[in-house]
Formats: sequence, C-alpha cells, structure tokens
Amino acid sequence: MEILSRALRTLIIVVLVALVTGCGALAWLWQTRASPADMPLAVATPATNSTDKVTMTWLGITTLLFDDGETQIITDATFSRHSLLDIVLFRPLESDIARINFALDEYGIDRLAAIIPLHSHFDHAIDAGHVANRTGAMILGSESTANIARGSKVPVDQYQTLQFGESRYFGKFTVTLLESRHVAQLPNDGYFFPGHIDSPLQQPAPVNAWQGGAVYSVLISHPDGTVLIKGSAGFLPGELEQRQADVAVVSIAGLERLGRDYTDDYWREIIAASGARRVYAVHHDDFTQPPGQLALFPDIVDDVVSSSSWLRDIATLQEPPVEVLLPPLGQPAILF
Repeated sequence: MEILSRALRTLIIVVLVALVTGCGALAWLWQTRASPADMPLAVATPATNSTDKVTMTWLGITTLLFDDGETQIITDATFSRHSLLDIVLFRPLESDIARINFALDEYGIDRLAAIIPLHSHFDHAIDAGHVANRTGAMILGSESTANIARGSKVPVDQYQTLQFGESRYFGKFTVTLLESRHVAQLPNDGYFFPGHIDSPLQQPAPVNAWQGGAVYSVLISHPDGTVLIKGSAGFLPGELEQRQADVAVVSIAGLERLGRDYTDDYWREIIAASGARRVYAVHHDDFTQPPGQLALFPDIVDDVVSSSSWLRDIATLQEPPVEVLLPPLGQPAILF
C-alpha cells in the first residue's frame, strides 16, 4: 500500500511538472514574434493637407476609415480589445465603451455615414452597434450583422441587410457588397464559428456567439477612384468578375499557413483580377494586445513576415508594377 502511495505521489508530481513546463513553453511561444519593422514592406507616407483628397486611416485589424472631407465610411468599426484568456476560455465579451468614445474623438469620426462589418465575427463586428448609436451611421451587412445591431438597441432604420452585389450611396461614395469566403482555419476549408446569428445578440457574450454570417468583399467607389477591401484572405473563384479597383486593401492573416501556392492564387483572384496598382496589407496585428499598440501575431499563430514577403515577391513580377505597402496605424493615407 505504501509503495502504491509513493507511486501515485510520483505520478502526480510528474504530471504537475509536465503541466507547468507545458504552460511555460506555450507562454514563451506566445511571446515569440517578429517586430512590425521586420515586415519587408514599406509603410505608406501619412497624408498632410488632405482635405480635398480621399484618405484611408487604418485603426487595427480591418477597421478602415474612409474620408473625402465631406463623408466618412468605416469597415468593421472594432475598437475594443480582449485578452487571449477571455477569448480562448469563452468568457463573456463586451464592448469597451470608453475606448469607443476615445477613438471617435481621437480620429475625428464625426461625419460617419456607414459602418460595414466585413463579416460578423467578434473582431469585425463587436462594436458596430455601439458606434452606430453614437454616430447615427447606417450599418450594412447580413442578417447576422443585423442581429448584432438589434442586440445593441440600434434603431431599426439604422441598419440594412443587403443581398450580394447590392449597392448603397453615401455622399459621393458608392458601397457594394460582394460574396466572398472566409480564409480556411480548419481542415476541409473550415473556419471557426461559421454559422449565423439567428437572434439579437446582447452583450456580454462569449466569442462563439459572434458567428461569421455572410463574408463580404467590399467595393467603395468615389469619383476619384475605387478601393477593394478584403476582411479575410479567403476568396471565391471569379468573385471579382467584371469588377475593377484602383487600390486593394487585403487581409493577410492565415496566408502563411496555407502556403505560397495559395498566396499566388489569392493574388491572381483578388489583386490581379481587380487591376489594383497599389495594395495595402492589413489584419496582421495581434488583436489581443492593448489598444493602440501594434504587435504582430505570434509566430506560432501566423508568420506574417513570410506571407508579406511572398506578396512583395509576387508584386515584383507584375507588369506594370504593383506597389505593396503597410498602412500607418492611426494616420490617414491618401488613396487616390
């Protein structure tokens, strides 16, 4: 009996040591990441004296503020940040109202006409309803996005569900939502939380409450030019048939895991098909970091230095040349 007791204690000690060692290794791997300066892409020069130009301000993930001096349009409008533990342990998440109010003031978001969540995962849509309530902007998207708006008590005349290919007009901007696909994260082209939000989503709620819903590519056209926005690095073959853009803003999250051949296909189906001559790479930042801090994904999650290198290499083979840039965080860049 005593021998059995000693063996049990030894086993428990071994298991505890293994757990501690494993947790330590995971913590170390989570901190192993490249610096944004390691990405082989130039950062676009911030705009100055741009009141008569169409500008784009990247505010993290795929939150992009477009402004022509009269009208503003924003994709996603996600300003809140949540810890890794809150996400992976499915703890209830909610919008950071103070952070939203700060961002609206800090970036001069005072003429906002439309909010376009690129799909309905939490990192793209959690704040959309609260931003709409504070600005009076219209939310455009799927029925899943509409249920996010309903859960945030957005007035019914302030959100619209659009069919693929439908357009809406705001000032000089035309917004068109096209059908697309989320980047694969699981076997058989699967991804996390692919369903639909079927009832009003009230906060707080765990991360899996924000089902992806419809996934869009978005064209924002203006008399000065057209920009294409990809909130996820998935695509449907031929999704941009007969659609053109001067500038493309593309998510690169997940490209490295799918490989160079997939990245070549992504370029052909999205950037080459659109005819864009300038490309901005986004969705390479770790959204579990505090607001305003730019850090890349950990290497264990996504090697965005490699995937951005592939984009650079592909761009050098194009004729005429295509420019691939990083947008400056929190500063406007001239689009057209």
